[in-house]
Amino acid sequence: MADSNFRGPVNAMGSLEVNAATATVDPLDGPSMFYQGVAMPDSRSAPFAKDGFRPGQQAAFLVGPSLKLADNIPQARSSTQLGVSAVATAATAVSLATTQVAGVASACNIAVGVPIIPVGTTNVTYVIALDFGFTTGTTTANSTTVAVVDNTLFNVGQWLVLGGVGNAAATRSHIAQVQTVATANTTTITILPAAVTGLASIPIGQGNLFGSAFLPPATQFGPAAASASAHSYGGAFAAGLSKVYNPREMLCRNIALQGVTSLAAYSAVVSGWDVWGNPMTELITMTTATSVVGKKAFKYIGSVVPGTTSSQPISYGLGDTFGFPVRVDEWDQTYVTWNNSAQTNNNGFAAAVTTNPATNTTGDVRGTVMISTAILTGSGLSTAVSAVATNGTSRLTISVDCLPWNVVFGTPINPVPMFSVAQSTT
Repeated sequence: MADSNFRGPVNAMGSLEVNAATATVDPLDGPSMFYQGVAMPDSRSAPFAKDGFRPGQQAAFLVGPSLKLADNIPQARSSTQLGVSAVATAATAVSLATTQVAGVASACNIAVGVPIIPVGTTNVTYVIALDFGFTTGTTTANSTTVAVVDNTLFNVGQWLVLGGVGNAAATRSHIAQVQTVATANTTTITILPAAVTGLASIPIGQGNLFGSAFLPPATQFGPAAASASAHSYGGAFAAGLSKVYNPREMLCRNIALQGVTSLAAYSAVVSGWDVWGNPMTELITMTTATSVVGKKAFKYIGSVVPGTTSSQPISYGLGDTFGFPVRVDEWDQTYVTWNNSAQTNNNGFAAAVTTNPATNTTGDVRGTVMISTAILTGSGLSTAVSAVATNGTSRLTISVDCLPWNVVFGTPINPVPMFSVAQSTT
């Protein structure tokens, strides 16, 4: 479509063109999208040469964007969430969690057997997801009814991924479509297919299909209605023409190793994927400390492979460092709240590491914030923004004011200004 200049203003009325009693809401009413944001012209730059097109023709200020990137209650960390204590053998993958456990209402939780389609592939891979879900729900075995914290978060026809209730062993997450949202209360939805296992407060995430036909299929003679196949990265959900990322689903965090006593040397390579489904690896090394954490923020975990044989049992859990979903170069770009308080110091901040190529020992390519001093060894930092460790009740929010350079120069052929260099995969 040709470029054009016009006087404006632009006014998108959507469903507001008639009164509320007769209004119709179209699925594509909004929101509007503007590539590379919105710019406000400098009023001193008149007259505007409306018939010309050349780079830098109009002086302007970029308006925002300020992005809300994370907003949820992280799971309380422990040293055994990913793998219980066991002696590790070099080059032999450790046994990671395979069975879903009940969670805490409204708080994130690990989800096992979560289907994802990693970037660069077309195949579904089943993984452990960290701080999974935009809300929680309680299932009953072989029942279509799910008790939820707030059913106003759901829409009829929405596809979901329910943590660990897809089989009797609770080792596979369940893909299902919302059939009904109760109006007599705000705590019940129904889904199809029914959950196979009953568990309390399991995490519920967004599926990767939008605006699809309703299940069950209308006829047995035609093709079956399409079904979601995996988790939607960033918890993205349909919002008009947009697929909008959900801050409730964008927490990602670092990995912790725990020994019984101090080790002379033990290392392991953690392999997984980031919040956008990009494969990533990190080499975490224990030297003289009992506990050590990594610097990178994972969303999904595939394996942990020791580089050395341990002389004592090692367990694998979560740290209290959280990643930024976009590239952050300066603490002043961020607004972080934790445990009901705005964090005013930069003690736990680590800027995006843009060394190219990234390695499995460099910091996170988009930057991180360490919210507590629970484990400092290995983080590369001497303190954190808070002494309050994740506890399953405190909320973390992260917003970022993107700089004009990052927004304008982040393009399909060069995403580095917005999303940084590629993750290490070695």
